[in-house]
Amino acid sequence: MKEELLKKELVHISHKVYSRGLTQATGGNISVRVSERDAILIKRSGISLGEVTKEDALLLSMDGEVLEGYGTPSKEYRFHLGIYRTRPDVHAVVHCHPNYAIGFACLGLELPLPTVTAQKILSHVPVAEAAPSGSEELAYYVTEVFEKYPDIKAALMKDHGICAVGPSLEAAYNIATLVEDTAKQAFIKLQIQASLSELSKKEVMK
Repeated sequence: MKEELLKKELVHISHKVYSRGLTQATGGNISVRVSERDAILIKRSGISLGEVTKEDALLLSMDGEVLEGYGTPSKEYRFHLGIYRTRPDVHAVVHCHPNYAIGFACLGLELPLPTVTAQKILSHVPVAEAAPSGSEELAYYVTEVFEKYPDIKAALMKDHGICAVGPSLEAAYNIATLVEDTAKQAFIKLQIQASLSELSKKEVMK
């Protein structure tokens, strides 16, 4: 019964991520821990988060073996499992590709935290090194970040996206939205600062 509820929640959060514009096409993947079975539920590969159904949720062992469901698990399952092994407090992972956060990730910059809310809730959002999608190398880099900083709730993935975690799917989703909105606010702040600097230069030249 609990697994069925988790599947429904996975579908619900998948749709929210897509409708919020946090990912595109078939990108991104979401998973949730099934503690009673020492396993996780994760969406299958090749399906858009906006179209996920309960039948697209696969049950994976902590060794990456498909226990239930049909299809191939998301190619990023390795770093999901790596995070769960490293962080027993994490019960859900939301990986997506939000535009503003990716801007900072592509530059290899940690996420700026311009607001008191971001500073309090996020505290620190580091960057995982770049590697090909679905590779063991990428899984290593992402897992390494969550191991190195055991209190973080999110990480940027260089040239790729973000990874948000939490005690539940809803909590992980809320962190993902906060990361993207914080990135947007940081971008706006930088634009305003640049404009004010340009105005100051023009005033000096008069």
